[in-house]
Amino acid sequence: MILEFERPVKELEARIGDLRRLAGANEGLQGEILRLEDALESAKQRIYTNLTPYQRVQVARHPDRPNFRTYRDFLAEDFYELHGDRLHSDDPAIAGGFARLRGGHNVVLIGHDKGADVSSRVKGNFGMAHPEGYRKVRRLYGLAARFGIPVVALVDTPGAFAGRGAEERGQAWAISEDLMALARSPVPVVCVVIGEGGSGGALAMCAADYVGILENSYLSVIAPEACASIIFRDAGRAAEAAEAMKITARDLKDQGIVDEVLPEPLGGAHNRSAAAVEAVGEALDRALIGLKDVDPAALVKSRYERYRKIGTHAVGGPSSNGARPLQGPR
Repeated sequence: MILEFERPVKELEARIGDLRRLAGANEGLQGEILRLEDALESAKQRIYTNLTPYQRVQVARHPDRPNFRTYRDFLAEDFYELHGDRLHSDDPAIAGGFARLRGGHNVVLIGHDKGADVSSRVKGNFGMAHPEGYRKVRRLYGLAARFGIPVVALVDTPGAFAGRGAEERGQAWAISEDLMALARSPVPVVCVVIGEGGSGGALAMCAADYVGILENSYLSVIAPEACASIIFRDAGRAAEAAEAMKITARDLKDQGIVDEVLPEPLGGAHNRSAAAVEAVGEALDRALIGLKDVDPAALVKSRYERYRKIGTHAVGGPSSNGARPLQGPR
């Protein structure tokens, strides 16, 4: 899959590949290859350092972007998956279980599983979990608390499934129970948004002590297309909605919603998966070490204070100038 704004880059890469196959020892062609490689690097810099918010959303959705399975396979030395919610069924849209991460961290590892091919993507409903998926998450949170080991969540979902059956089986209630479990969790909770972070489906796994986000990922209460449909009555204005919603990684960092923006290789994580996986692995290691010896009561208190601060406003200017913070709507 080639995104429209990536086309100039892909065309240059194809031309360079063709010339390399033909070149051999031909000095003239070697010179042309060097010229095109310079042009390719310039095109990448120009395009990928100036992505619009909606273009970043498209990168976050790219089917070749590393997903939960990629991170699990590269970062977990051991992974024992658990299935089912003990009430209805197992939901393949969310995978989770006990894991030992590189660095010797024993954790409960959870993530949205978008799948690796057409069959697995359909089976996992493209990462859109049902209530049983979020009840499985709640079960895993409980196990983490019982055994005193941290929770690591990798978020990548367009949102919780909004079908009639999901609502009938208590989708909203299942997500709210996850939020309450995270709010009260006595163990460290670490989250990284590795792709899409859509609505309550993402929030159920990112009310954490540390929230990181990859550079081209996003986190939002609603998808740009849905927002445009509601606000503008025109889904075609999704790019305009994405700009107004402030959903990019940098916007989220500026608002204090995430703690760290993790770098992606030039061109996005789907072009060099290993570099993105390594960045996430290093961030998880830092966060888990930093939270390792924090008292459980202090964890719960700081988590509460963290989310109470989001959305606050300063009276009379920035708080650094001595202004008193004013709590936003409850």
